[in-house]
Amino acid sequence: MNSKDILSKVFEITRDPRDGLHFLEEFKSLSPESFAVLYADVNTILESSEALFSDIKLLSKLELFPVLVLEEESIQYLSLFFPANVQSSATGIGFPYTVITYYTNLLIDVKESIAHKKVPILIWNQGSIEFDAFLYDIIEALHSNKFIQLHHDGPIYDEDTGKVISHLATGEKLKNFKSNVALADSDRDIHFLTLAESLVQKRNDPKFSAVLTSPYTLLRELFTIKGSGTLIRKENQIQKFTTSESIDQTRLFSLIETSFRKKLKPEFKVSKFDVLFLEAEYQACAWLNKSEFGYLLSKFAVNETARGAGVGRDIWDLISKECLPLFWRSKPDNNINKWYMKVAQGIEKDELWYYYWLAMPQEKIPSVIQYLRSQPEDLFPNEK
Repeated sequence: MNSKDILSKVFEITRDPRDGLHFLEEFKSLSPESFAVLYADVNTILESSEALFSDIKLLSKLELFPVLVLEEESIQYLSLFFPANVQSSATGIGFPYTVITYYTNLLIDVKESIAHKKVPILIWNQGSIEFDAFLYDIIEALHSNKFIQLHHDGPIYDEDTGKVISHLATGEKLKNFKSNVALADSDRDIHFLTLAESLVQKRNDPKFSAVLTSPYTLLRELFTIKGSGTLIRKENQIQKFTTSESIDQTRLFSLIETSFRKKLKPEFKVSKFDVLFLEAEYQACAWLNKSEFGYLLSKFAVNETARGAGVGRDIWDLISKECLPLFWRSKPDNNINKWYMKVAQGIEKDELWYYYWLAMPQEKIPSVIQYLRSQPEDLFPNEK
């Protein structure tokens, strides 16, 4: 199977080739050993090894080599049911791998394994070190941005709606959520949330996240913005500005252009905002201008990589608290329209734009739509 066929197979599973290519490019830009750390307990290996190993094989064919953390019983299982000599960097589980002794030079050993196109496998010995310390040492040594715990029961679900809890930020929200989970007596969820919170706080890097998902949906977790699991991340730091004095405008305009995949016109770059909400790492922003009708949301931009991490929602929560009445417009082919329709008070459409408003008096809506129609376009159209 060549690289094109492998990509087709991955995108067939994820059903999202555009975002898949974006994440593939991002993963390829990292140092190979920093791609991801995966952990599956012995029960998950017993029940779901075929699905997990199949996905890891596809990843290795794309030259992405996750560091796989297993328990000692799992290695015994592999030795018994897959005809291979574990210590000889075998291929019996469908992909080449190397078992690495933890108390060696971890970074060098992992790099060497990957250089030989073999998946590094690290074994946790329960009697030697606490699991969270073991994982943190690995993540820190390899500068990993992602830890994925795979469990046959999948992610955490909302008890009332049955929907996946897609992401939680450390801090007060996670603390309150953990309290509710504890009342529901879900040991697995509490253990993961406690572990994830510890890793995120120790790593202290806004790019790092810990995820709980199913071994059957690993590729969707990696290659789609929505993901497939419950993601824990550092609380987003959103700043509010009313002047541009302390803002890196080059980074800001780059964020907007990257998000919209279009170039800004010069007129916009010399214009002013009245309010700007900006994530501290320039992953997302909302550019607003005051008008006689309320606040015009001129630009709402979220870096593609950050779209699954809740930063856009955090900014939206601030907008909806501090900048009402609010109105804005969006091109009909904009992927965010589905979400806008959920959060807006109302919508009107024509061939060029969708028009939205929130907390707007009914009698002002016709004038607001006319005002939006009169606004110039700030982005150059894409060349066809």
